[in-house]
Amino acid sequence: MHVLKDLWRGNISPAERCVRPGSEYAGVSKQLSTQFGELLPLLSPEARQQMETVDNLRTDLWLMENEEHFLYGFRLGARLMLDIFSDCPGQFCSVTGAD
Repeated sequence: MHVLKDLWRGNISPAERCVRPGSEYAGVSKQLSTQFGELLPLLSPEARQQMETVDNLRTDLWLMENEEHFLYGFRLGARLMLDIFSDCPGQFCSVTGAD
């Protein structure tokens, strides 16, 4: 497995993960879509436009949050790896067997 090559070549894209049919996420997503579709026809044109603006802003915010969560998780994983492989004398043997 060449994760770095796949990352470099654009073969890894966490944002494009597929949702499993029948998953809890898929069910909630379908409910949200259904509710939104049923709500829009009940609104006046002005209210519909306002609702779509709110939905677009919420989507933009969600994308920003997910990007930050991804970056934080990646950095945390890197810090964990650095900590695991660093030379920290302690009371016990190293997990790498270097002691």
